[in-house]
Amino acid sequence: MELTLTNVPRRIELDDVLDSGLISMMTQSSVNPEDFYLTGYETVCFKRTREFALESVLASVVPFEKDILIVSNNSDHARLKKLCKYHGVSNRTIEQPQTAQEWEEFVSIVANYKSYSHILFSCDVNSEYEMDQLKKIATLIKDLQIGLIVHCRRQAMELSKVKELNIDYMVCNGSGTEISSVVLACRRKLVQIEGISRSYDMDLYNYWQTSLYGRKSFIEPMAI
Repeated sequence: MELTLTNVPRRIELDDVLDSGLISMMTQSSVNPEDFYLTGYETVCFKRTREFALESVLASVVPFEKDILIVSNNSDHARLKKLCKYHGVSNRTIEQPQTAQEWEEFVSIVANYKSYSHILFSCDVNSEYEMDQLKKIATLIKDLQIGLIVHCRRQAMELSKVKELNIDYMVCNGSGTEISSVVLACRRKLVQIEGISRSYDMDLYNYWQTSLYGRKSFIEPMAI
């Protein structure tokens, strides 16, 4: 059977149950998973590793005429470059700014924002330093036409913080004991990626549409 770059079969099994544990953790409330879309966000749940979920985002959201700017740490650098190369995603990767001078250089790079569709930032939400960096990036691009993808290396971010920072896509582990991962996506952004995936088998939009089939019948898949 043909494999993806993350060494899993191309026939991917979606998690047929919305991750109520993760939703409760993010919202700190008992939101009915089937009503979660009312928040303006959707969850696409996989019975696969977080790396697969991240790969599906990279393959699905960056238009062919655009680049992605990856702000990585040393452990992420090579892996993210490999994923982008595999899917033909034009990219620029820089290390997380550590000094004032490095931050100034980062600001000058972002000034060329018309080349980039998204910034990808890998972080540990439990790290005050990394969260501060994420907030600075979100503030910097607030008025630019550039999206923000957050790869949570440990636990997921609270939904209120995702909204505050205007995050388009958040990739995280699921809450189950078995292997699982989740893409939390802004619903209006999901609508816009129809038909732009670089891989039929890694199409986040199609996975989202598939996940809607078991929902309440009055939900319109294309509603924003």
